[in-house]
Amino acid sequence: MRLEISQTQKQIISPVIMQTLELLTIPTVELTEKLEQEAEANPVLELEYPQDKKETVPSQSEDILEADEVEHTKDNFTDSSDTGYDTPSQKKSEFRDYDKQDFIENLSVEEINIYDHLMEQIHFMTLDAVEQEIAEIIVTSLDDTGFLTIDPEKLIVPGKFTLEQFEKMRQTIIKLDPLGIASRDLTEFLTIQIEERHGKRSIEYRIITRHIDLLEKKLYSKIARKMNVQFEDVVRAVENIKKLNISPAVNFSREAVKYIVPDAKVEVQENKIQVILNDEYIPNIKFNKYYLDIYTQAKDRETRGFLKENIDRAKILVENLKSRKEIIFKVILKIVEKQKDFFLKGVQYQMPLKLKDIADELSIHESTVSRAIKEKYIQTDRGIICLKQFFSTQVGNDDVSSKSIKEILKKIVEAEDKNSPLSDDKIVRLLKNRGMNLSRRTVAKYRAELNIQPAFMRRNPL
Repeated sequence: MRLEISQTQKQIISPVIMQTLELLTIPTVELTEKLEQEAEANPVLELEYPQDKKETVPSQSEDILEADEVEHTKDNFTDSSDTGYDTPSQKKSEFRDYDKQDFIENLSVEEINIYDHLMEQIHFMTLDAVEQEIAEIIVTSLDDTGFLTIDPEKLIVPGKFTLEQFEKMRQTIIKLDPLGIASRDLTEFLTIQIEERHGKRSIEYRIITRHIDLLEKKLYSKIARKMNVQFEDVVRAVENIKKLNISPAVNFSREAVKYIVPDAKVEVQENKIQVILNDEYIPNIKFNKYYLDIYTQAKDRETRGFLKENIDRAKILVENLKSRKEIIFKVILKIVEKQKDFFLKGVQYQMPLKLKDIADELSIHESTVSRAIKEKYIQTDRGIICLKQFFSTQVGNDDVSSKSIKEILKKIVEAEDKNSPLSDDKIVRLLKNRGMNLSRRTVAKYRAELNIQPAFMRRNPL
């Protein structure tokens, strides 16, 4: 008999890290609800809504100067939580019931429906007239759940665009916020979410793309055999699949609105950019004096153990909230720094930006940056902008910024000497000087899409 021992290594994520990641991903408008759930489960915790704060804690802010100079305040983040005894309530039920209602009613947020939300993002894309028309057709043809169920053949305008052009635009819109909007069906929508969260090599992805028929029948053992993986791994993957959204527009409808609270405000005055973190809508966490006193005085081991566990949980929550605030602010600050010309000069100066660019400079993982920008917004003089709009999106096979490159190329050609027009190779070098590494073939492609003729045809006649 031969004994085979196989060793497997699994990454175990602690509950503390799980909470950190969860808080980082949650948008500001949902954070209050999460904190209320924590306070409901932990008698040591109390929430202080903005109207009740005895002193207003100034929001974190940072100036980005016109030159490449940033005033760093890395260690000056203010912890808005309070571990003191300013609120001597003895029971959580003694909190005024109207605190929460007043807080909610006074929220100054932007209301937006799915159509406006998508069209705002499309506005930042460089589209010609035909592409713009296709985008509007797709957005206006979505059903109330965000799926595009209408046969594309019925949406095509004969003589204006092809089925291939339509599908290319649909694939672009799918990557907008909310992710997966305009999916054909639930399978495609689930696949998109899994690819984003777990990657194409994950068990979840393989189940959805190869064994969805077995998944629907709950034949988990058969899935495990076909995939040559452990049954427990399949069960765990199925649980992750169950956590996915089942409709792209789950937070939207044609009539209903989604509430957006900007996470920061970006102000531009006299070529100077200031970033102000907006945390005024997040309740402060306070420790209940009554239970703290019981903990210090109690002699009963069970009582002390129960309260110590909840006090430790509360302290961890405070630290995780502080970490969330710091990471989001650092990421926003770095994005604004990288996109400085966008804010100072205009949309055409938006630069291609990748998660890796921010992650490397902040010495954090790309997934952390991804979580930090998910459903996060900034208030600007151009309106409320989703942070994801500053990052590169896949259009065809080229990784480009959705707005800037074509605009810059167009302006370069407009400013050229018509007696000696720029060749595609020269345009490549000029773009490289601006930090955009494009091939000559890509430049020629974009030039053609902008209806700009080759250099020899742009030359003034002698």
